[in-house]
Amino acid sequence: MAGFQFCMLALSQTALLLGATITRRMQALKLIQSQMQRAQLLNRISQALNSSLDPNHILQEIVRLTGENFDVERVMLYRLGDEQIRVVNEWRANAEVVSVLGFECSLAEWLDQPDPDSDLRQRRPFQARNYAAIPHSPARSLLIEQAKIRSILRVPIFIRDEFFGSLSLHTTITERSFSQDEVDLLEEIADQAAIALYNAQSYECLEQLVQERTQELEQEKLVSEVANRAKSEFLTNTSHELRTPLTSILGFSRVLLQQVFGPLNERQQRYLETVLASGEHLLELINDLLDLSSIEIGREDLVLETLSIQEVCQSCLSLMEERAQSKGLTLVSDIAPELTTCVADRRRLRQILVNLLANAIKFTETGAVTLQVDQTTTTIDFSVLDTGIGIAETDQATLFQPFQQLNQGLNRPYEGTGLGLALSQHLAQLQGGKIILQSQLGKGSRFTLHLPKQ
Repeated sequence: MAGFQFCMLALSQTALLLGATITRRMQALKLIQSQMQRAQLLNRISQALNSSLDPNHILQEIVRLTGENFDVERVMLYRLGDEQIRVVNEWRANAEVVSVLGFECSLAEWLDQPDPDSDLRQRRPFQARNYAAIPHSPARSLLIEQAKIRSILRVPIFIRDEFFGSLSLHTTITERSFSQDEVDLLEEIADQAAIALYNAQSYECLEQLVQERTQELEQEKLVSEVANRAKSEFLTNTSHELRTPLTSILGFSRVLLQQVFGPLNERQQRYLETVLASGEHLLELINDLLDLSSIEIGREDLVLETLSIQEVCQSCLSLMEERAQSKGLTLVSDIAPELTTCVADRRRLRQILVNLLANAIKFTETGAVTLQVDQTTTTIDFSVLDTGIGIAETDQATLFQPFQQLNQGLNRPYEGTGLGLALSQHLAQLQGGKIILQSQLGKGSRFTLHLPKQ
């Protein structure tokens, strides 16, 4: 009998442990699912907000998307100016909910009593289960009565550390408290809105700057220079905004591929590898845009030093070796024996050579790609030769311009952004050099970087 009781006790304890383990795993799974749903929602909101550069459209999308994802009757966005407060956008769950769109009053009337909005200016969210029970100014009390506000959650929107306004959730039927998850989500939506509004404002400022300059400048060349600078500034700002979330996406993809959170099936792994490869390709494009924009607006600094030619060339060839092998191509190094060193910016010289080698491999189906280094009395010449498709003479004149590619069109056989050669030429000129092209259609190409001897 004692043995039976012991067995039953052991089984009971095992069942309790098993139940606790299952509970923890279910909670962990529920948390992961919740985080994934939240990430998907924020991604949809980010895409929607950044699909337009019209501030009015962005503001309306903010309240609409917020209202569709919270259990409330009204979402409103108000702006707090220097002299007045005004409701500029609104979402209502149905037509029976009273509209407060266009409500405005002076700040003196609004701030007549202790101000709940002071939390917002200090970047803190504000919520009240029974909003009417808090002391209010007559103007706020009138709004609460007319709008039938029961409970409220409000978060601030800051654009580059400047208080823009407030995003508010209202219940008008029942009172409720808002969970911390809801507060966090609304704050993240406000952050996404701030980025989208900043981009829209930047674009408007740039447009205004270009228009004003166009009227003032008499020469077309000067007008073009200002427009290009505005474009570069806009590309730089936008690229920085893109790179931050993209870096997170790449990091999460790598972590998932390492199967830290559990095994992946073949289909999941294939999809994640596609996400990672696409993200890395996009990151390369963003980095090229940043480099090109920085050069065009004069923000690029050189670090000139004495370099080992053999070391630089070998590192570039090693980087391209796997890509060449995948196409059955031979990589050849041909460095004049008397050449040992040169003076250049190490990172920029490698960037130029890697771009030229990558292009040669991309447009060569059979044969070899050669990196040749020679000299003249005034220059050290780095040449990349290939046995590829060659370039027609009519295409050579525009090849070093940004976004120019061979075989333009939807069905072009070779992928690329058309930035590599333009960026390489800029980097060469920055070091006092230039890139020269020699090519015949069907007979391969030779790109030569001429760097001045120091």
